[in-house]
Amino acid sequence: MSELSTAARSSGRRARYAAGIAVLALVTACGGAGGDGGGGLRGTTVPVAGGSPGTLTKPGAIEGFSVPESVVFAGDSWLVSNLGRVDPDPAAKDGDGFLTELNAVGTLTARRAMPRPGDPPLHAPKGMAAVDNRVFVADVDRIVGYDTSSHGQVFEAALGDGAPALLNDIVALDSRTLLVTDTYRDTVYQLDIETKHFEPRATGIPGANGIAIDDSGRTAYVVADGEAFEGGDLWRLDLTQTPAVPQRVGAVHGILDGVAVLSTGNIVVSDWISTQGDKSGTLTVYRPDGTPATQLRLPDNLHGPADFAVDPAGRNIWIPAMPDNRLVIVPLP
Repeated sequence: MSELSTAARSSGRRARYAAGIAVLALVTACGGAGGDGGGGLRGTTVPVAGGSPGTLTKPGAIEGFSVPESVVFAGDSWLVSNLGRVDPDPAAKDGDGFLTELNAVGTLTARRAMPRPGDPPLHAPKGMAAVDNRVFVADVDRIVGYDTSSHGQVFEAALGDGAPALLNDIVALDSRTLLVTDTYRDTVYQLDIETKHFEPRATGIPGANGIAIDDSGRTAYVVADGEAFEGGDLWRLDLTQTPAVPQRVGAVHGILDGVAVLSTGNIVVSDWISTQGDKSGTLTVYRPDGTPATQLRLPDNLHGPADFAVDPAGRNIWIPAMPDNRLVIVPLP
């Protein structure tokens, strides 16, 4: 496919993706589901269970974010990426993105923790991965890294070729290597943190979005939302191969966003279901062959479940509901 046709396809997908988020945001805002959070984050804060970091004794919800897309446990805190409200386009370089920091039980410690004043702005931060004392975040066409203690920027690697890109989710393969999805280019990149070099690891995944690896580190799972944000599939990558050839997993299909691999080997997948705001999203646990195991019980009005995270004890899932501007915590079955 020519560079021109690739750019045209990416531009069209970008418009449809942005429109879907904008419609959901409008619907939920009219329904009073949340706002930009000018009044501060609010919601459930409860004691840590048994002293395990990041584990709540019961489910809850925290409201008042600004289009939250991803959540990760880093060090002894939770970080939430916010796209911001200036432009609903997930690839807009509008400079209003930021990371919010919560302590282990969900109490706000810094609404705009990163970037710090004086550091370069974030535009539309999405997926994150914690490596040692750093957190890496996907921001349109680059990966940005921050020190989790000082909150200062310590890393930046740009994709660099100028073509439309939407770096979306990140997982750490090891202390030096990140796997990064690109929704517009249907690609999973491997990023060497030391050299800052991006190398395609897998291609041909329409609308590649969330990514996770199993405990062995030899298998990755990628969820997708399709060529035009109309629906995509769950894919398996054999990381012992280079390049890795994507293999569909069962008949899992939807507007898929987040994915996690449990210690049992089962796979949790989030599905927006609809971009029109008329249906709540879902989280479903699948067996490795793609057959459904169970569906998690979510609030009826949870829309756009994005890049969720399982707490360190494996008891609860923290789910950013993008257009609702909420972070919802539900128990694993």
